[in-house]
Amino acid sequence: MAALRSGRNSYGIELNPKYAEIACQIIEEERQLLREKAQSLTSKVFNGDATNATTYQLPTIDYVLTSPPYWDMLHAKGAETQKKRRGSEVLDVFYSDDPNDLGNLHNYEAFLEKLVGIYQGLKPLLREKAYLTIIVKNVKKGGKIYPLAWDIGRELGRTYTLKDERIWLQDNQRLAPYGLGNAWVSNTFHHYCLQFRNE
Repeated sequence: MAALRSGRNSYGIELNPKYAEIACQIIEEERQLLREKAQSLTSKVFNGDATNATTYQLPTIDYVLTSPPYWDMLHAKGAETQKKRRGSEVLDVFYSDDPNDLGNLHNYEAFLEKLVGIYQGLKPLLREKAYLTIIVKNVKKGGKIYPLAWDIGRELGRTYTLKDERIWLQDNQRLAPYGLGNAWVSNTFHHYCLQFRNE
């Protein structure tokens, strides 16, 4: 939608057929609203695996905007997000049973390796000096923090240049205490917007 409104072509890759269809419907509704302004623009969603991004005959890409799954947190039955989803008629408890869905990988190192591999695999598609923005936060699980944002910054910094970071503050959430074992922690309501450049 943002690409259409700003006069840009856009492409997305979604593993789950249900969400790919929802994305296509939303894009079509936006195209109808914009009418002539959207006529010459391409906005395409591929129902497939981002690991295979180079096989979708994409043009050279100027900018990538993405937010990965937060590991397997939707499988954590005691998590606040999971509780909200279980009580919702609209939200899925988790996105899919597909073994290629990164949210179904339970080993953190395997998850990180596959996630970073997907972003590294985009390099042949990006024009020189193209930007890649990853919106991500660190993960609290099992009594510790897994530094997902920082690990992505370190690992992907070997392929792209990490140029900047921004904090997305979700200040519409209330602060709440949670117990991790015997230690008090608060909920997390900020994300890192990591800006990489293809140099």
